[in-house]
Amino acid sequence: MSGDARGGNTSASGSGGGSGRVNGAEYNGGWQSSVLREASGDAPGGSPRQQLLVGGGPSRSGAKAWTNFEIDDAGMDTRATLADPGLPRHPFGVWKRRYITGVFTLLGFLLFADQNLLAPNLSMAANFFGFDDTQKDAYLGGWVSAAFFAIGAPAALVVGWYTDKVNRKMLLFVVCAIGQVPTLLTIFVTKYWQFLTLRVFTGIAIGGAFPLLYSLMGDMFPTNQRSFVSAFIQVASGAGVFGGQQLAAWIGPATHDWRVPFLVVAVPSLMTSFVMLCTCEDPPRGACEEALQDVHDEGGVYAETITWRGVVAVCKVPSNILVFLQGLPGSLPWGMIMTYLNDYLQLENNLSPAAATAIITCFGAGSAVGVFAGGAIGQALYNWRKASMPLFSGVCVFMGIAPLLYLVNVHFDGVGVASAMAVVGGAVASVAGPNVKAITLNVNEPEARGVALAMQTMTDDLGKALGPFLVAGFIQLLGRRGAFNVSVMGWVPCGALLLAMAIFVSRDEASMQKRLRNKSSALLA
Repeated sequence: MSGDARGGNTSASGSGGGSGRVNGAEYNGGWQSSVLREASGDAPGGSPRQQLLVGGGPSRSGAKAWTNFEIDDAGMDTRATLADPGLPRHPFGVWKRRYITGVFTLLGFLLFADQNLLAPNLSMAANFFGFDDTQKDAYLGGWVSAAFFAIGAPAALVVGWYTDKVNRKMLLFVVCAIGQVPTLLTIFVTKYWQFLTLRVFTGIAIGGAFPLLYSLMGDMFPTNQRSFVSAFIQVASGAGVFGGQQLAAWIGPATHDWRVPFLVVAVPSLMTSFVMLCTCEDPPRGACEEALQDVHDEGGVYAETITWRGVVAVCKVPSNILVFLQGLPGSLPWGMIMTYLNDYLQLENNLSPAAATAIITCFGAGSAVGVFAGGAIGQALYNWRKASMPLFSGVCVFMGIAPLLYLVNVHFDGVGVASAMAVVGGAVASVAGPNVKAITLNVNEPEARGVALAMQTMTDDLGKALGPFLVAGFIQLLGRRGAFNVSVMGWVPCGALLLAMAIFVSRDEASMQKRLRNKSSALLA
């Protein structure tokens, strides 16, 4: 069948494979049943339109239903669909989604840059408040971190609940403002209780940001892209943490004031949140779910929201249970790294703040490589065989233990070998991050993802909060080195739980898609 479309030749072949041109663009895909026809009429803007009709499931009348996909000037992502008609079609064009992803990535970087600004200047802050070495570890290392993440954990649950109920763009803006205004006010701190109180409020932004950002990404990209896309947010947050440390290591000594880095980070963070509010949109829920395509193609809206019954259902999914359980022990080493390792390297190896921070930054650089490469490899493995993604993640977590033990236990004069070990350790230990987030997105319905991601964030935050707090206590019993060795072992149960996830992930995703298909049938009935 052939015809003219907007001055360009249009053709398509039937089932079993097809190729041709649409508006001059070539396509070639294994279409099982497809037909391309010209449709006349006025689009909403008054211009002619064409419809690409791809065979779908049964319609309400029982006859063959066809998926309407308009090829017009609205910027919809036609290329992915023409290349692979099995991919869900999204109402946002490809460039629009890339822009939104870029803004979210930048916002994630700036939000998390504030998380560890104190670490390079821990001793300077202790002198500012008049603390001795024991008080420094307890008050600035243990209590500040515990308060920061302790408020982040319940904040994640609250934000996760409303993520599945309200406009997510506006909610993200509110979360950023609540978290970053206290960071801005840190420049005026003169008492310890003031600093502790402000860090408690700043923890809201860190705790609430993850469920929101990943929920938004889940509705902009399909299952065969989510791990790689999740890597962008993961890299941004990790780069923010370690980049913030590097910034604080430069600015703190240069200004002789540990508070200035907080001001430098807060201003661009607030500015970026305003840009996000004014230029980004909240994507339709379930827009990338294959089981809901008929609903969206019929002009319907998937308006399901989270309920308490839905929360209970989230807690019954085996993959979710394992994700939640691995977060607590898996975060213990990260809490130690972010809170103590910089200061430990300075004191144990007589390194300058800049040199110690450079090693930590190498760990962060390795983490960025591990997240990107791990996300890409994990996605390829998932597309091949779903169980291979958690297996790959678990093995990499185990591999991260040895390099971190080296940094804790080996005395070194230079930073060369230590930096190399930091890169390797950061790379392999970070592989699990984007893959675990992708699994969480893939095994939960759109209206439950905010809560599921919030529960995962909560267990991560509890590990990061309890880690430094428990380490501060272990330091009194075992000394710093012994306490740090204990925390590194948290990756053993974490890796084992990830390996166990391989048993359930494929079945859990299939069950979720089946539930969505049932809901879709009910909406179209």
